[in-house]
Amino acid sequence: MKKVLFILLAIPALAVSLWPVSAQQQRPQSGVPANIPKPHVGPVSPEEMVKQFTAKESELREVWKNYQYIQESKFQVLGPANVVSGEYYQVSEFFFNDAGKRLERILKAPPSTLDRTGLSMTQEDKDALINLQPFALAKEDLPNYMVSYVGPEKVDELNTYVFDVIPKVMANQRELDRMRKQGLEGKFFQGKIWVDVEDMQIVKTAGKIVPEFKYRFPKFETYRENIDGRYWFPTYTYGDDTLFFDKGGSYHVRMVVKYKNYRQFASDVRLLDTEEIKDEKIKPPATENKDTKPGEVKKDDPKADKTKPIRPRP
Repeated sequence: MKKVLFILLAIPALAVSLWPVSAQQQRPQSGVPANIPKPHVGPVSPEEMVKQFTAKESELREVWKNYQYIQESKFQVLGPANVVSGEYYQVSEFFFNDAGKRLERILKAPPSTLDRTGLSMTQEDKDALINLQPFALAKEDLPNYMVSYVGPEKVDELNTYVFDVIPKVMANQRELDRMRKQGLEGKFFQGKIWVDVEDMQIVKTAGKIVPEFKYRFPKFETYRENIDGRYWFPTYTYGDDTLFFDKGGSYHVRMVVKYKNYRQFASDVRLLDTEEIKDEKIKPPATENKDTKPGEVKKDDPKADKTKPIRPRP
């Protein structure tokens, strides 16, 4: 049976409207600026650049925990003439507690219409779509990757260095077989990253999640913006791809994830964990066990969500 799961790695995004311009317009024009020295003849080697931007990425992970933000996620299945045949949409506010755990409060979540396309969105899939890992390549991840310098490139008004990023596991068939047997897939990012020449921070990523066995992951591009004049936070992720399955069948999908309203965490804001989410349209169970939090369903409750990840209906 075919399965689809949507996991975004360096993903993030913010724009004023969800579909402000066409996909072609969203891609910045590329060029080779003449004022960027080639790393192999300049004072900084490619190896040193990798060391610098991966260290900045690790630092950014920690700084990011001091911010709260709004995340808007949309996933669509497209039919003939790109007409939307099914959609999942959710807007959430995120915080971090003192332990660095991300907490969520759902602000808007209309009923999903993906079931009309033969897909269903389970709680596991929602977690995969909403709980994004918005960082591409931190120093802790570097031992798992092969990184090679491509060259300089202009992204909008930024001078950047471009690198190819390939997980080492993709060249290790024995390890791939082990992951397949254990059902481990979609654990790594593969694609390109763009690093700002001045700040030595990642400003764009493009690629997909690998490896793929039963699941299929759409290609995506993630753009970042400079927040508070220092940090390049993810702000906009866009993907438009066709997912093919081994036993036939395909789905044309489109996704947009936006991070907006970044602001430093305010200590007087009460945090709600994901198990404590309250929505105007969702009422808590009439009775609750003392061992559960408000609105939480016990694991042995027959009403608990025991469905499997997104997949076409038989």
